[in-house]
Amino acid sequence: MDAGAVLSDARATCAAAIVALAACGGEATAPTDAITVDASSLGAEVVFDETALRTFELEVAPADWQELQDNAQAEQYVPATLRYDGGTYGPIGLRYKGGYGTLALCFDGSGNRTCPKLSMKLKFDEYVDDLRFYGLKKLNLHSMVRDPSHLHDRLAYAVYRDAGVAAPRAVHGRLVINGELQGVFAVIEEIDGRFARDRFGADGNVYKEVWPVGTAPGPYEAALVTNEDLPDVDRMVRFAAALAAADDTTFRATLEAWMDVPTLARYLAADRLVDAWDGIVAWYVTGGPAFNHNYYWYEDPGADRMTLVPWDMDNSMEVPSPIRTSYGMPDWHEAGPCAAIQVLFGIQGMPPNCDPLIGRLSRVLWDDYAAATRELLDGPATLAALEARLDAARNQLRDAVAEDPNGPGSATWENAAQQLRDELPLLRARVEAQITR
Repeated sequence: MDAGAVLSDARATCAAAIVALAACGGEATAPTDAITVDASSLGAEVVFDETALRTFELEVAPADWQELQDNAQAEQYVPATLRYDGGTYGPIGLRYKGGYGTLALCFDGSGNRTCPKLSMKLKFDEYVDDLRFYGLKKLNLHSMVRDPSHLHDRLAYAVYRDAGVAAPRAVHGRLVINGELQGVFAVIEEIDGRFARDRFGADGNVYKEVWPVGTAPGPYEAALVTNEDLPDVDRMVRFAAALAAADDTTFRATLEAWMDVPTLARYLAADRLVDAWDGIVAWYVTGGPAFNHNYYWYEDPGADRMTLVPWDMDNSMEVPSPIRTSYGMPDWHEAGPCAAIQVLFGIQGMPPNCDPLIGRLSRVLWDDYAAATRELLDGPATLAALEARLDAARNQLRDAVAEDPNGPGSATWENAAQQLRDELPLLRARVEAQITR
């Protein structure tokens, strides 16, 4: 079924609907009465078309919108109706989202909001079980308030994908809520069961932000974002046990039994080229065991195979990396004292090489990483290719940034985008120098 057929079916139901599609000439009122249009047959490539900058129009009942503002940090959904590219979808769930840096730090000690816009999540089956949006169950709209260039997420994810790594797709979109322009947002693909089927062809377990450092099943069960109803984390437990039993002489064989080493090497190459300093190589200590974040694991349901998936690229492609320069954190491959170091926001960090897995990756797989980096630098991540991606996104965003009432302003944005472009050679030179050491 094509787009015209979907809208034609929707028009056929307009006479009986309380709330009609925009295509019928009617206007949506209460979100909870909206028509459900399933455009799943069109494919998510429509949403993640990098050549287009589309507008997401949300309608939220005044009481629900106020509830969202009053309880933004609760991350609870309210009903909304979405209009997009001629179709109407709803009721869907809408909430604010974000981690420590993108939600908690957007409020002062009195609970007053300090950021001009907040990241949002759309959940299409929150109120209607079978509702999909171009095949998607969820979609992320990231505010980019800490990235005045608005380009880091989109470019960094592209580097992973170009390296052959399963990574979310990212584009930009305009957001309008109740007729009021909210500005430009990064539109980021959700990592969930649909993502697993699309990239890996199966409904395997997907875990969010849990490192294989223990053999108790509880942390892995808590980290599941798929198959939560019937959790079976035996493979992850055995993966962690195998890694714990390995030493430098047996590590490669252990890893090859559980992961595709060339794919892992390409992940590391992309991760280090974009310098994702708040991802797998960032280890924090907040009173308990050290932890890292901003990644997922995919577990093959039919074999002992684990795959890393990157997440949250707003803290990437910064020159120099703040956590290494301002706070003196060693780089991922540098050995040093395994003592806590004071880093961001009063939080302590641990040198990444002190983690057994990161340390062995840098020692045992260095040649694999270096070869993958060389292939990336000479292939899809040449300076010309990176600049072309940046320029295309910048040209696409210019007018939308100029009209964004909650954005950085055109001058600040232009300067930040140009600074990122100027730093692309430095990102390449950093890893090139490391692999030729």
